[in-house]
Amino acid sequence: MTILALDTSNKTLSVAVELTNGTMIEQTIENTLQHSVLLVPTIEAVFEEAGITAKDLTKVIVAEGPGSYTGLRIGVTIAKTLAKSLGIPLVGVSSLDVFLPNLASKVEVGKIVVPFFDARRRNIFAVGYQKTEEGFKKVIPEQHISWDDFLKVLPEFAMGVTFVGQLQSITKDAIVEKGASEAKWLEGPDAIPHATSLIELGRNKEAVDADVFVPMYLKLAEAEENWQAEHPLEKGSVYVERV
Repeated sequence: MTILALDTSNKTLSVAVELTNGTMIEQTIENTLQHSVLLVPTIEAVFEEAGITAKDLTKVIVAEGPGSYTGLRIGVTIAKTLAKSLGIPLVGVSSLDVFLPNLASKVEVGKIVVPFFDARRRNIFAVGYQKTEEGFKKVIPEQHISWDDFLKVLPEFAMGVTFVGQLQSITKDAIVEKGASEAKWLEGPDAIPHATSLIELGRNKEAVDADVFVPMYLKLAEAEENWQAEHPLEKGSVYVERV
C-alpha cells in the first residue's frame, strides 16, 4: 500500500507518505496559518521525495478534527477530492489522537494523558485518555471547552495528569493555580503533531464514505455563530453541513 496522510487541523501542517516497503517520508511545517497556500506544494514535495505520483496512492488518511475550522476544511477537502477522483479509501483519525503513538513509554499505567490544542480565549480542544496495560482508554471525549471547565471534569484520580500540547492563550502557572498543581507537561517535539502518526493510527482503520464525511468541528465557525446570533428563532439549524 502507498498511503498519504494530511494534518491541517491546527497551526502545524504535516504531510506524510508510507511506501509499499514501509518507508515513511514526512514534511512538517510548524506555526503556520497558510495551509491553503502551503498544503498542495507540500504534498507535491513529499511525492517528489518519495518518487511517486498521486496515481500510486492506495489510501488517504486525514486528521478529521477537532481543530481550526478553516484548517480542517482545507485538509478534508483535499483528502476527499483525492479519494473520490482516484477511487481509493478515505480514513479519518482524530487530530488529538496523533500524539498517542509517542506517549506509550512516557505515561505510567493508570495515569491520565490530555492531548490538547489551543482554541483561543482561554479555550481548548481536548480529550482525555487513561493509560492501561493494553494501551489508552478514552475517559473524556473530544470537546471544545474552557480551561476552567475542563479542569473541573477531570476525574479525581487524575491528579498526576500529563498535558500534551502548546500553550498559547493561557500560562502554565494559571492552570496550576486552577488546581492542576501536580500536572506534568510534554512540550516541544512531543507536542508537535506528525502525519506519520496518522498513518500508524489509520493504516488498518475502516474507511469512511467520502461523499458524506465531514470534519469533527466541535465549535461553530465565527460566521455561523454570528448568523445564529442574528437569527435566534433558527438557532440549532445547520448553517454549514459539509465541505
